Amino acid sequence: MKVININGNILDSENAKISVFDRGFLFGDSVYEVTEAISNRPIFMDEHLERLWQSANKIHMPIAFTKSKIMAEVKKTLEVLNVKRAYIRIIITRGEGEITLDPQAASQNNLVIITKELSENPKWWYKDGVEIIIADTKRTSVDSMDPSVKSGNYLNNILAYNEAVKEGAFDAVMLNHDGHVTEGTTSNIWIVKDQILVTPPLKAGLLGGITRAKIIELCKSENIQIEQRNITAQELQDADESFLTSQTRRIVPVVKVNKTPLGSGKPGKLTLDILNKYNKLI
Repeated sequence: MKVININGNILDSENAKISVFDRGFLFGDSVYEVTEAISNRPIFMDEHLERLWQSANKIHMPIAFTKSKIMAEVKKTLEVLNVKRAYIRIIITRGEGEITLDPQAASQNNLVIITKELSENPKWWYKDGVEIIIADTKRTSVDSMDPSVKSGNYLNNILAYNEAVKEGAFDAVMLNHDGHVTEGTTSNIWIVKDQILVTPPLKAGLLGGITRAKIIELCKSENIQIEQRNITAQELQDADESFLTSQTRRIVPVVKVNKTPLGSGKPGKLTLDILNKYNKLI
């Protein structure tokens, strides 16, 4: 079941439509956020709305809605859906207009909120772990299209993910043009080496995940040694443990990189410890 809200109007999947002249459709000229809700309560909503505004500012897109208005519309949509665990996608497009690259041709924002029931994450993720690859597709440069902008332009990630599909892998990790690890196609990447947790810095060219930030806070409060520094492809393949993080996936243990097992070939002890602590936080 899905419930969609377009500019305050609650619609089902069949009747939820937007103009073909919307710039989000034509050019990917939009920003979005994804989170989840437990019993109609959105998770880390303040942080997601703050990042939504940051993304819009970076592409010089004014937002006609207030944060409180968007929050109210999300809650209204969730109440109609009314499930235990829900997926929430908030999209703001620059709006409709003539077919031109000129952003000033847009009329006004369109707000789209998509909600659907979200099942529990598969247990095998945590029992067996997943396999990832290092993609040949390079991460878009910060000087080109800043990856810290969560925009509707997702072709870079799609191309990398397609490589993972062809290899039968769970996800692909992209390197930047300096050969350093950035992130997965929809998640941040972490490694553990000699009991030290390491994740790439934002300046490597990646989206600052909300879950990423929460885990950094959690590790500091729990005195877990953590570093934010550049990681090479070889370091990723030589790691003792690794995991991916995102809002809906939370923490997913990685046990193979490019067919090479990490550590024992099973989800690592520190990974599962952090997963347990994060689930308590949620």
